[in-house]
Amino acid sequence: MLDLSGSLVCSGVEKEANDERIVKIISSVGSPSLIASDTSPPSHFVQKVAARYQLKLFHPRKSLTKEQKRMMGRNIVDPHIRDAYAAAVKAYRRYADRFRQIDRMDVPDRDMLKHLLISGQPIGKVLKRRE
Repeated sequence: MLDLSGSLVCSGVEKEANDERIVKIISSVGSPSLIASDTSPPSHFVQKVAARYQLKLFHPRKSLTKEQKRMMGRNIVDPHIRDAYAAAVKAYRRYADRFRQIDRMDVPDRDMLKHLLISGQPIGKVLKRRE
C-alpha cells in the first residue's frame, strides 16, 4: 500500500486469502482511495476487493511485463509483493502531476482533495463549496 504521497506504507503476502481477509488487512492500515492491479484486465479477485470498498479500480491498458515490475520494485525480493507494488506505483504515477498541483495549494486537507480527485470529483467544485 502507498499513501497519497507515494510512500510505501505496508506490504505483505497472504496465502489463499479471500477478499474478506484482504479487506480486513487493508482496513487495519487505513482507508483506501483506489485499488490497483498490474494486469489488464484485472483479476476477478481484485475486482471483488474494489467492489467491497466501492472504489475505482486502476489497471494498465496492457498488463505490466515482468521487466517493468522488476524495474519499479528493484529492491523487492518477493515477486508477489513486487507485482502489487508495481501496480500501486503505476496507479500513483497516473495521478502524480495532479497530486503535485494539490500539494502546492494553500488548502487545509490535501489528502482529502487527492482522494476526491481519484474518485472522479472535480476539485474546482470541491474548493468552491469550501469558500
